[in-house]
Amino acid sequence: MKIFNKTILVLMAVVAMSFTSCSKDDDGGSDPDGGTGTFSAKVNGDSFISLDGTVTGQITQAGPTKVFAISAGTMQSENLQMVVTTFDGVGTYDLNFTNVGTYSYLPDPSNPDPSTVVIFSTGNGQASNGQLKVSSFEGNIAKGTFSFSAYNLENPSQSTSVTDGEFNIEMTMN
Repeated sequence: MKIFNKTILVLMAVVAMSFTSCSKDDDGGSDPDGGTGTFSAKVNGDSFISLDGTVTGQITQAGPTKVFAISAGTMQSENLQMVVTTFDGVGTYDLNFTNVGTYSYLPDPSNPDPSTVVIFSTGNGQASNGQLKVSSFEGNIAKGTFSFSAYNLENPSQSTSVTDGEFNIEMTMN
């Protein structure tokens, strides 16, 4: 089960990292698949400034359940992503194994080999490693804040702190 969970998280990170890959001449222009909105945070005290076109938000309806996912990437090949599996609108959601927060990065952005992605996750068995707060959800615009502690999937003794997170994202509905 542990290997399965790692595989799922790695796949999530690889998909999310694909949003952050760009060439040096990319101006974040008119990518029709790029997201709309703002997304910022601090990772271990350093600013996480999202790259235009990497901010994405999606709500997927699966029967009576809604899944809420937001993600953004940086020029430094970093990615932050949160997935709430039982989204019910405005409210506070604990980030843990079920509602996951991740921070991932490529140690060498010039080598985009997905097997080198370093992934930190809130899914370490604790009831809560942080929170995602949706303060407003009107039409298809979600606004809120987030903060969490995440642990390296390969070495759980290593952790990272994500603080001062804010988002204002146009969500895609599926």
